[in-house]
Amino acid sequence: MKPLTPVMKQTLLYGSSMALMKGISLLMLPFITHQLPQAEFGLLEIISSIAALGSILVGLGLEDALYRFVGGSKTQRERLTMAARIFTLTLITCAVIIPLGWIGASLLDSYVPGGLTTYQLRLVLLMLALEGCIAVPLGWLRMQNRAMAFFSAAVGRAVFHAALTIIMLLNGRGIDGVLEAGCIAAIAQALILTVVQIKETGLSFSRTVTTQALVYSMPIMASGIMAFTLNGLDRWVLADVSSLEELAQFGVAAKFGLAVVLLLQPFGMWWMPKRFDVLYGPDGREKATRFTGYGLVAVMLIAVSVAFAAPLAIAWLLPESYLLAAQFIAFLVAAALFKEMAELVNLGSFAGDTTYAQMGINAVAAVIAITTLWWWGHEYGVFGVLMALVFTQCLRFVLFYVVSQSLYHLPYPVYSLLFLGSLCFIWLAVAHYDWSETARIILLFIAPLSLTLISQKIGLLPKGSLKRVAGQTA
Repeated sequence: MKPLTPVMKQTLLYGSSMALMKGISLLMLPFITHQLPQAEFGLLEIISSIAALGSILVGLGLEDALYRFVGGSKTQRERLTMAARIFTLTLITCAVIIPLGWIGASLLDSYVPGGLTTYQLRLVLLMLALEGCIAVPLGWLRMQNRAMAFFSAAVGRAVFHAALTIIMLLNGRGIDGVLEAGCIAAIAQALILTVVQIKETGLSFSRTVTTQALVYSMPIMASGIMAFTLNGLDRWVLADVSSLEELAQFGVAAKFGLAVVLLLQPFGMWWMPKRFDVLYGPDGREKATRFTGYGLVAVMLIAVSVAFAAPLAIAWLLPESYLLAAQFIAFLVAAALFKEMAELVNLGSFAGDTTYAQMGINAVAAVIAITTLWWWGHEYGVFGVLMALVFTQCLRFVLFYVVSQSLYHLPYPVYSLLFLGSLCFIWLAVAHYDWSETARIILLFIAPLSLTLISQKIGLLPKGSLKRVAGQTA
């Protein structure tokens, strides 16, 4: 076996840190659902959506500005100065938002869905104010190729947060304790990273750089807000058209839907950084098509496996009151499947000189998401929201495929992929039925096995062992 290259080691550390950060929240799910009433767990979903939107607005896209302007610096001295200026801007932003958030929380709490108290909203806004002081130093660590330091800082916070959450809940602090744990973990991480950043780059302010960074970041913020319509707005709609208890069921199912993303990350960690090198190399179109096909097959196998396994996990690990969440799994897995397939087939939209195509597609998807979520949500409740998510993600996938093919054609085996995709969605429909545990366990093995054998039969996967695939990727 070939030793891992430094680039591969860094990629694995970055990818595993992101997977662990998200995976720890999934592992904490059984404990939290046993400790919190359903309504409070539903309120946590509202809080997470507020945090998702707030981090976009408060962060000002400064992490991306750091990559752009530091990366464009010619000398090490210029890099350090530019990093200091970007980080100083994040400290100023934090210093402004903390008092404004603390004072303004009492004015905002009546407008926030879910009925958060002023104290809870203050804790949420405090965490958001610190995000820039966390994201920019973490970005600096990545630019310095210090993958282990990044891993320690990111995963360390996640573990510390989980431990504090357990302590708070065992001491009866409820949802306030969960938020307090999040604040303590965020403050600790922000302080450590701030000390490290100042020690390495110092502080410096430039009005010109501030203007340039904010102008550069505006489109990035806009793209983030578009993404929020597909990952956050659904909770707000449910809070309006349904109850916090039903929102809690939706949130549990969404956590298992996230497993589709997490399980595909090992492939993504390898393929995403490498795909343009493959595309522009010898026989690039054919190789890029083949490896993208492997990814599409992999995400279908993962989706089907999660759709059958998640209801078993809900029944075995969560309180009985969460059994309704199993009825939402297939929809959310389908939405996650379309999302990940879009990320795989969007290669053509990034292969040109601009990324206007993908921005336009995301804008269209955002408008459709807002329209269908409110319309179908008010008409059909939680299942209307689920249908809106699946429809919008499906439309986004189709648009990315069509536009990417028109910009940079890749010779996909369309009919084979359509056949396998149709079988995959048949299995998702089968998984939606209320099977006995024994039958579901049997189907958990049969469904992905059938997809694997058929994908080999129609040429989407090599018929040899996994070593053959590894050999082709070397």
